[in-house]
Amino acid sequence: MLKDFRHAFFLRRGRPQRPSSRAVTMAAAPLRLHGRLRRNARGFLLEMDDGHVWRLRGAQDFPPLLDTAVIVEARKASSILLDVLWMGPA
Repeated sequence: MLKDFRHAFFLRRGRPQRPSSRAVTMAAAPLRLHGRLRRNARGFLLEMDDGHVWRLRGAQDFPPLLDTAVIVEARKASSILLDVLWMGPA
């Protein structure tokens, strides 16, 4: 039985790693959030009704949307940072 184990080990060792037929991606699903768009000295913020404040990365200059209710579609980059995909009025 030990010989069979070693034989299987050496056979596997020389094989290249092949991706599984059912690939699993670790990409986070986009979030759709509602809140108020604010601006500070370093960029844009999304202030939610529950008090949580998100920093927005990739947000363009949206003067008509400042200090208004907005909908943001974004991917979560960290606990306080969102990568913006789309933003529009609520």
